[in-house]
Amino acid sequence: PSQQKKLEVLLRYVLEAFETGKRYSEKEVNEILSRFSEDTAGLRRDLVDFKMMAREGGGGAYWRVE
Repeated sequence: PSQQKKLEVLLRYVLEAFETGKRYSEKEVNEILSRFSEDTAGLRRDLVDFKMMAREGGGGAYWRVE
């Protein structure tokens, strides 16, 4: 549980790099996430799993969830 809380704090910090109401391509998301970690796919997946970001089926577009 404590590791999950740490991850959630980290993800909230990363989320600040995304504008509310803007849709991002997977490439744009990866470019932003690469500032924080080499594992962009893992971060992207965690953001979606924690319902901080949503995506269209197939990963066509991503956006910040409020």
